[in-house]
Amino acid sequence: MDSVRVHLFTIVWIWIASPHICSGSSNSSFWGKKATLVRPPCHWQLSNQCVVPELEELSVCVTIQREIHTSEWTAFDYKQRGQIKTELGLVGSERQLTVWLFKVEHKVNLTESLTLHHWHTFCLTWSAKSKQLRLYVNASRLAELPTDGSRLAGNGMLTLGVSHSMLGGVMDYETGKELMGNATLFRMWGRELGEDELTDLRCVDGDVVSWTKRHWDPDCQPVPDSSLICEWTKYKIDMNVSIKSKPVVTGMLKAIVQKWFEDTFHSNVSVHGIFISSTSSRWLQGTGDDFGEQVKERRVSSNERTEKRYACLVYVEVMPKADVLAVQEEVQKRLTLQYDHGGVVVKAHPASINVISIEAFPNVTERPSSTADPPTLSTSPTTVRQDTFYRVHLNASINVTVIKSADIIKNWLNVKLNPQSMTVLNFEMNPDLHKYGCTFQVQANSLNISETTHLIYSLLTEAYITDAMSIQALPGHINISHIAPGSCPDHLQQTLYGLYDWPRTEPEDRATLLCEKNSRDQATRSCKLDGMTDKAMWKRPDLSLCKRTVDDITDLDKVNVTANNSGEIVDMIGSLVGNGTDLSDSQLDTVLDKLDDVVSVSPVPPGLAGNIVEIISNVLHSKADLASFTNKILRLTDSVGDTMNFDGEAHNITAPSLALQLVTINSNHFQGLTFGVSSFTNNNSPEIFMNKTFVEKPQGAVAAISLPVVLENFFPRNNTATPRIQFQFYDSAVLFKNPSDTMKLNSYVVSASMTNVNVSNLQQPIIITLRHLNRVQNQDQPILCVYWDFTKSNGGGWESQGCKTESTDGFQTTCHCDHLTHFGVLLDVSKAEISTEDEEILTIISYLGCGLSSIFLGVTLVTYLAFEKLRQDYPSKILINLSLALLGLNLVFLLNSWFASFGSRGVCVSVAAIQHFFVLASFMWMGLEALHMYFALVKVFNTYVPSYILKFCVLGWGIPAVIIILILAIDRDVYGSSLDGETQDPLKDSSPFCWVQNETAFYVSVMSFILLVLLCNITVFGVVLVQIRRMQANKPTSNTSGLLHDLRVVASLTFLLGLTWILPFFSWGPVHTPFMYLFSILNSLQGFFIFIFHCLMKENVQKQWRIHLCCGPLRPGDYSEWSRSMTGAVRGGHSRLVHFPSVKSEDTSSIRKISDSSTSGVSQINA
Repeated sequence: MDSVRVHLFTIVWIWIASPHICSGSSNSSFWGKKATLVRPPCHWQLSNQCVVPELEELSVCVTIQREIHTSEWTAFDYKQRGQIKTELGLVGSERQLTVWLFKVEHKVNLTESLTLHHWHTFCLTWSAKSKQLRLYVNASRLAELPTDGSRLAGNGMLTLGVSHSMLGGVMDYETGKELMGNATLFRMWGRELGEDELTDLRCVDGDVVSWTKRHWDPDCQPVPDSSLICEWTKYKIDMNVSIKSKPVVTGMLKAIVQKWFEDTFHSNVSVHGIFISSTSSRWLQGTGDDFGEQVKERRVSSNERTEKRYACLVYVEVMPKADVLAVQEEVQKRLTLQYDHGGVVVKAHPASINVISIEAFPNVTERPSSTADPPTLSTSPTTVRQDTFYRVHLNASINVTVIKSADIIKNWLNVKLNPQSMTVLNFEMNPDLHKYGCTFQVQANSLNISETTHLIYSLLTEAYITDAMSIQALPGHINISHIAPGSCPDHLQQTLYGLYDWPRTEPEDRATLLCEKNSRDQATRSCKLDGMTDKAMWKRPDLSLCKRTVDDITDLDKVNVTANNSGEIVDMIGSLVGNGTDLSDSQLDTVLDKLDDVVSVSPVPPGLAGNIVEIISNVLHSKADLASFTNKILRLTDSVGDTMNFDGEAHNITAPSLALQLVTINSNHFQGLTFGVSSFTNNNSPEIFMNKTFVEKPQGAVAAISLPVVLENFFPRNNTATPRIQFQFYDSAVLFKNPSDTMKLNSYVVSASMTNVNVSNLQQPIIITLRHLNRVQNQDQPILCVYWDFTKSNGGGWESQGCKTESTDGFQTTCHCDHLTHFGVLLDVSKAEISTEDEEILTIISYLGCGLSSIFLGVTLVTYLAFEKLRQDYPSKILINLSLALLGLNLVFLLNSWFASFGSRGVCVSVAAIQHFFVLASFMWMGLEALHMYFALVKVFNTYVPSYILKFCVLGWGIPAVIIILILAIDRDVYGSSLDGETQDPLKDSSPFCWVQNETAFYVSVMSFILLVLLCNITVFGVVLVQIRRMQANKPTSNTSGLLHDLRVVASLTFLLGLTWILPFFSWGPVHTPFMYLFSILNSLQGFFIFIFHCLMKENVQKQWRIHLCCGPLRPGDYSEWSRSMTGAVRGGHSRLVHFPSVKSEDTSSIRKISDSSTSGVSQINA
């Protein structure tokens, strides 16, 4: 409160000793009115008589209402005179706000869009001490931004709803991002307000810039708006008065004014302070007429009564609280009437009356002398609360159909109850019982319960009639009950900002303490009436103005953990340990020690346990070396489960990469227990399941553990203790160190334990089912079922005694163990066919190759589609379709993992189906390419085939589409992510990838299809090579050119027919890794090689490039002969066989030219 007191005194002192910071001749208030800024343009700027001083802290609030949608809009713009950049301002768009401070812009994303035709309040706070700029939207903090400035520049120009600049001393308004709507209640304070203060002081005017006419210079007048109602109780009345009486001493003046106010306002307005000055220099400024001339005395009657003029400042409280505008108008009206009492005549000058809502009253009644130290100020003195609280349930009756019934009913309640010193709290509609049913609480300033209950009933059952409707509570459907919420108790709270001892506080009141580190600022905490329990409950404290006393983890050593502050300690640790935090060994040790202290001081409630598990999850994702802390983390998690109190038979907690399941066992009905994780993706919370029976083979589990019935032999024999079983799931492999470089953890870790019981040597084994993190491709690789042994040297380690591997395949392992602890699966990677390093390299090669192929396949398609002469024969059209299928395959493969990371089942199924379609389509067109070669070079016959290419398209695209549609119709779960289904991707590891998940469907619809096409293509490949050799037999050529030509033909056909896809079928034993490298390189670059052999090295393609893309000497001078030959070929194609005559006269003849042109041999086969 000290800062508030000093601040209020400063206002009083400025009023007495000097002119106001912002002053003017008029005092009309703009409260309850809005600045209409829509077209025609209406500009609002700060009055020249209002000067913003240099500020080392500030708060600004403005409320706007957008009427027309624009891409950008301006709330306000404050600039230094002569400067271009904004010193302080706020600009908005559809999803983002831009805040300017010290000529630096800060972008802040909105959490939700700002709807049109609704009022939205924006507040900015900043201080040089905190160096934090805080942005609030509709009373909620949106952002906290660091700043470097030390003070706000003073004497600037401020515009509302539009940006501006000064050109030659003339204000120029910028167009393009004006606010097309309304604005109201722009206020600026000379101090930083906390979050709760901004809410509580929403009806208080600013002390630097206020929402009054004397502070603004608008082009148009403000417009009244009945929806702008804001009720407040504390006001400051600043005015000039004339007192006509016999000469009086100065001390009697205050009594005269006190009597004047008591007789004028009666009991609803109480005076809390009066300041009077007859020699204030402010009088020398004038008020616009002779009333404001320099102070002087004059004789007015023979009885020597004199009239003297004074500057008067009065602090009043209005009860019950009322709308600010209504109070201002009523005070203005009453004080302008002449008051005559006992020969004393008092009158306020109408133009000088200025009524301002304020935060608190000064605790002084005499004007301080100019040499005295400023007196202390405080809020109104503490009094015994006179409030009572009530719960009201009612069904309202409205005679017309309304849309926003909640707003209408709430406004009706406020109108009826507020004038009677009653406040509506926690209003909620209850449409299940009645169309206009609602419930709320009432705070009444009265101790007479029966009288207040009757008053509420009378007010609400009485019809409230307006021009548009009539509304009242149905008499038989209103229930009013008195509630005793109690008080918010004393609370010693440990926070990052210090230790705060909050005093006992009444509901709907606020406690204020000084910040521990910066004692000039305040920490506040509200005590609110809870809408569910009808009890007083503390809200989170507002410590936004306080500085941290705990800046990092090492400061936690100074904090002692007790049962009363354990929750606050966990909150502190949670704010210091975020996901990805880089923790040193000493910091991690401190965090774990403090959490262990929290668990040991008292039983842990579920909420606190959830926070601790969240911190442990963050630790697992931190950059710290966890290997030496494994035992400590596991024991801490066990302790959380053992000491947690929860209702019901079971409770679970999940966090990213961690899950905890607790079960209270009924020993009389124990039939075994099964716990598992059904699905899990990296950095997300696992989905867990539990079955209260023994399930030997859990289906679709990432990790599962089944406890047999014989476990009941270890239950406590007395009835005083209820057995509790705890399950845990861990994803983080970094938590568990590998026993050697050759043995690595290849599964998630799952555990089971019984509170305070060591379970071992079970006659019936525990069954643990664990999915492999990486598919085991070599069945000869040893797989070992292990458990974590806390007693091993160097902080624990894996041990296999008591566990055996029951069954295993490439995807999961089933273990049998005779005790309870943490279980996992180790894999001997020394015998793996492909190492992890090789897998990473192969993945990079695949992505780079596919990316390169996509680019050149695109170039190939553009070339053939752009130049008509290149696509007039059938081989070129088949090549276009093949290139299109391969391009789709490459692009979907490149984006597959990205789509899989969304975690959307529908998206993943769609991507997997599309990927499958392009795989089948690519191989189908490779097969059709081989079929066409067979027809052209081997099976040469004169048979007309109508719509030859159309039929190829039906086969090439139709057959894959039919296969995909059948699969989706039979079972769409065939597709999915490699982390979703019961089995993993047969071709890849367990990283997210959308593909065929059913093993049968994979081998039938993918492997067998590919194998069939490859066998056909290999056969055609061999036949074509034999045919080519026969054609070349009678054409002598040099050995060197013939060898190069043959190699070029073989390479061209190999990539065109996709023969490199046969490599995985022969990658066994020692050649597995080399063949996989060849497979990844050659197949990922298939599109690139197609471009090389069938586009870049093709003579007619080169000629078209030179004709259309080159100029000068590179452009051929005469290409009419080539054009005529192509035209003739096209005409001949229409009169002969459907590409078979072209095959015979064109393709066959082309093959015969291979010997003559080695550079175009392969091209001619397919052109």
